[in-house]
Parts: sequence; structure tokens; C-alpha cells
Amino acid sequence: MSFYFTNLRRRGFTLIELLVVIAIIAVLIALLLPAVQQAREAARRTQCKNSLKQLGLAMHNYHDTFLSLPFGEMLSDPTFAPHPNIGNGGQRHSGFVPMLPYFEQGPLFQQISAVSFSRVPWDGGFAPFTAKIPMLLCPSDADTSVGGNIGKTNYMFSRGDSAWDHNQWSGNGGRGFRGMFCGVGDNWQDNSQGRCKAFGDITDGLSNSIAMSERIKAKGNSNKVKDGGTAIRVGATMRETNPSLCLAQISNGLYTGEARHWVGTRWPDGAPAFTGHTTVLGPNKGSCTQNDWDGEDGIYEPSSHHTGGVQVLMGDGAVRFVSDNINTGNTTCGVPDGNGPFCTGKGGPSPYGVWGALGSVSGGDITGDF
Repeated sequence: MSFYFTNLRRRGFTLIELLVVIAIIAVLIALLLPAVQQAREAARRTQCKNSLKQLGLAMHNYHDTFLSLPFGEMLSDPTFAPHPNIGNGGQRHSGFVPMLPYFEQGPLFQQISAVSFSRVPWDGGFAPFTAKIPMLLCPSDADTSVGGNIGKTNYMFSRGDSAWDHNQWSGNGGRGFRGMFCGVGDNWQDNSQGRCKAFGDITDGLSNSIAMSERIKAKGNSNKVKDGGTAIRVGATMRETNPSLCLAQISNGLYTGEARHWVGTRWPDGAPAFTGHTTVLGPNKGSCTQNDWDGEDGIYEPSSHHTGGVQVLMGDGAVRFVSDNINTGNTTCGVPDGNGPFCTGKGGPSPYGVWGALGSVSGGDITGDF
């Protein structure tokens, strides 16, 4: 039997066929890539949420132990009675320092307490303050080299619906006491009790009051609001009678004037510019400080890279998502409160709508749905 083989030419792809295949692959990538990115961001957002939940558990465990909340900022004050778990005074330490043992950082706390809390939180030569604590970082926000080797954080303690912070917390009608976490200064009016707030002081209800939120860490020297900068607004008008003046410093997502880069660059630092947030203008609306000092008061609003808003930890431990479009009431308030033409007094409902009501813990506000 004979076999005949036909010499057939092996046929390859034509140029047109190759271009069609490449175009199909490009279309598939274009369709799939956003879905992959969304899935990754959803995972990162979930991780951020879990970190806030863990901080909520730490806060409650701390309260169960000491029957009070930690300070948002502990200043050095020789007249201050020793506070549980932080010693005599402190060096502008944040609430993270006394809470360390309650989110599995006991050894770190022991290293800090071994020097009687005498080291300032910007001391890059003190090893405990350079610790990178993963639970304090949101993976949706890129790392930053701002602040040198001090450890960073994306999570902030609520100062409430008042731009009166830091040294002004004890005076000026007690405006700094409107949030869940306060600081202690030389004139702190609750000195004798050795504490700031307990859950019993949150008369608006733990489920209606924000304890913590997230903020984007400061990046380089960028003037982008979404890069964690803080605009400098010199003068008291913004703080006292017209917080909306802060918004005038922003155009197309950029600060039009000079900005400072402090946010989240020192987790041990209790100054509100580093580890605090306010509820005045709304999420992702920008922040303004009174002047060029990093310990000054101001408007420090939550921010995130999550689409459409920010995640907040409520006093009861629940984590809620707050829309950028939440009602913020009258940000040009100028409402007299008996101590001068200030936007918020020590008591009374917030002028800043639902957003302000969530920050004010004992104003008698009704928050409703948000």
C-alpha cells in the first residue's frame, strides 16, 4: 500500500487576526481591571473596619478597667493627679499610649512607662515611638515618610463639634469637652477627678456618638486635600464664628494657600493635628489649623480613600460608614452662647447638623438616620 502525503503549508495568523485578538484581550482587561481593583479596595476597607472594631474593643476594655476613657491628649502638668495607666502628667501623649496593652501592645507600653512617660512623642531616638503598629494603619492609604521614623496612624480620636482644642479645652466655655476624648491642660476644670469622660457622661448615647474615625496620612509637600495636608488659617474668626472660612482655602481639591503636613505622622502625639478629628465641615472636606504651630487647635475633619465617605467608630463599638454628603447644618453659625459670639458652647445642640450632633456627646442632639 502506498501512502501519498500532500505537502501542506502551515498557516499562521494574519496581521488582522492578530490585531483582533489583541483588541479582544485589551477589552477584557479594561472590563476586568476595575472589578479587580474594586474587590481589592473592598478587602482593604474591610481591614480598616476591623481595625476600628479592635480599637473599639480596646476602648471598652480600658473603660471596664479604669471606669473612664483615656485622654485624647495628655499634657505635662505637675499639678495633675496621676491618671490610671499613664502616670503623673505626660508629654502630649495620645490616647493610644495608655490603650496599648488593650490591643496587644503590652510590651511596648512597658517600655514607655519604664521612663515614667517622660519622652516627648516627636523623639525619634526613643525606640517605642518608632514602632510601626499594623493595626493603626489603613491599607487603602499609602505609607508616608513625613514625620521621620516616628510610627504612623490613620485612626483619630474624636474632639467633637468644636474647633476649640488643645489648651483651650478647659476654658472658653468648656468647648473642648464636647467630644468623647478631651485633653488636659494647666487649667483643666476636672482635675480633681483624675479623668476626662466616662461612658456615663455620654448622655446622647454611645450608639449616637462618634469615638474615632479615619484620616488620610500627610504626604510630602502636596497641597491636595486627599494627600492629608492641613491649611493654615491665621486668626480666631474661623474657630469662633465662621468655620466655613476653612472651605474658602480650598479650590478644586487643592489648598490655595500654605499647608502643613502633620496628620497621622506620629501615633504617640496627642495634639489634634496628629491624632484628632472634629465634626464641623463634613468628611473629606478639608482641614485648617489656626496657625503654624503643630499643637494648635483647628478644624481637623475625617478623610479616607474609600469611595463616598469615611468609616467611624461609634461609642458602642459599632463601625458605621458616613457619607461625604451628610448634613452639616450651618457652618457659618456665629451663634451666641452666653460667653461670646461662638459657634458652640459647652452644652446645647450642635449647629453643624447631623454631623455635628454625632460629634457632640452631651448636647441633647437627635441624630436620626445618617
